[in-house]
Amino acid sequence: MSRTTSTLRQGLGESPRRRVRTGGAAPRRGVASVLAMLYLVIFSTLALGFYSAVTTSAQLAHNDERAMMAQVSAESGLDYVRLRLSRVEFPGNTPKDQVLKEVYEDLVKQLAPNAPDFNGHTIDMAGDTIFFPGGADDYFIPLDESGGGFRAEIVDLGTGNLRVKITGRYRGVRIVRAVELEFESVEKSSSIFDFGIVARGPIRLTGNGSITSPVDPQHANVLSLTKDPTPLTMTGNSAIGGDFFMTNGRGGASISGKGSVGGNSVPAARDEHIHIGNPNPEPELPAVDTSAYKAFATNVYKPGQTTYINTLVPANTNPNFSGGTTIMGVLYLKYPNKVHFSGQVTIRGAIVVENGASTGSGEIKFSGGATVYGMETLPVSASFPPALRALTGSALLAPGFDVTLTGQSGSIGGTMVADTFTLTGGSGGVINGTLIALGTGPLTLTGGADIKRTKPDGPIPAGLVFTKTFRPDHRTYLEVLP
Repeated sequence: MSRTTSTLRQGLGESPRRRVRTGGAAPRRGVASVLAMLYLVIFSTLALGFYSAVTTSAQLAHNDERAMMAQVSAESGLDYVRLRLSRVEFPGNTPKDQVLKEVYEDLVKQLAPNAPDFNGHTIDMAGDTIFFPGGADDYFIPLDESGGGFRAEIVDLGTGNLRVKITGRYRGVRIVRAVELEFESVEKSSSIFDFGIVARGPIRLTGNGSITSPVDPQHANVLSLTKDPTPLTMTGNSAIGGDFFMTNGRGGASISGKGSVGGNSVPAARDEHIHIGNPNPEPELPAVDTSAYKAFATNVYKPGQTTYINTLVPANTNPNFSGGTTIMGVLYLKYPNKVHFSGQVTIRGAIVVENGASTGSGEIKFSGGATVYGMETLPVSASFPPALRALTGSALLAPGFDVTLTGQSGSIGGTMVADTFTLTGGSGGVINGTLIALGTGPLTLTGGADIKRTKPDGPIPAGLVFTKTFRPDHRTYLEVLP
């Protein structure tokens, strides 16, 4: 049949080579290769993108690590410098423009040039800045073996305070972080004002001698810093209303009669208020600097007056102030001198001794009692300028002098400092301050001497100088540009 059909088509003139495909499209060759190439390009692009993303992420993570560790290095460096500054000590009366020099010299003593972490570098000071460490090689003090390190700059703010800038790095110098913190100069210790009496020597209470407080028994605490084996001796009906403290860990108390401590005369109960080897460490006694008073003592002493205003008493004058005398402002004593108040005296201000007096330089005797008002009670006038009335808290500053109070009780509105104190008869009265005996001799309360002590509020009394150090002011913390 098929042969006959083919013959028939040829007979009708149809070419024998022509073929007609009646079903489906003609096959296309190479499409798979094109698709393969397309997918190869797509996956290659994705691979390159993934590689780029991973590489960037790794670099970012690396940078983040360095930045974070640089911040940690800066913080660690700040802790290091804070430790060093806390060990700096300088006199509290150091002029503000000399504070940075004191800091520099103290840091140099703390950190010898051969310290391992300094690698032979030194601390340098230029102008108002200490470079920690110094040198032009951009040396960073290493913190560990991983590459952390820091540098510090300590800037004098001109107020006695410092600003510390710490720059930290980690494994290189391209990524660094910096922080700042201010440090304020503060007295290292002023705990002695927690006591009513503080003496470098032993303390003796005989007869009816006593120290109590109308406010709080702790205001009548007593402290002895002596190395004497018997820091406290009490006889008769003597009394200490608060506790007794002795820094001598091998010291003891000798108490006879009805002597009481902490309100107790029964030995077992009384002993609970006697503290041996306490406080530890031993608190610092202040130095005395009366230079701030000197400029106001403009009137040279003349005998026979009833009122003395801002008076200077020359050495070896040995004045005798009769009863009813009033001292206003400052009574400035040069040494040696023996000063005697033979009757009741009223002081509205302070009695001070010029700087430099040593033990045995003089004596001050109140035989008729004394009433002392603070410098702030002076009237506002040209004779009593604000700078003078600001010298508050001190009633008597007499290092090197022995002070004796006899006769009737009075009222003393401030801290009293001398080499030794002897209170006899009915002397004493209300003292709004602390009795500080700087000498090694005994401080004695005998007869009917009775101190009723209250603890004052306010700053450290004028003229008393404690060692200063530095304390961070956390309110000033900043992260800054390196």
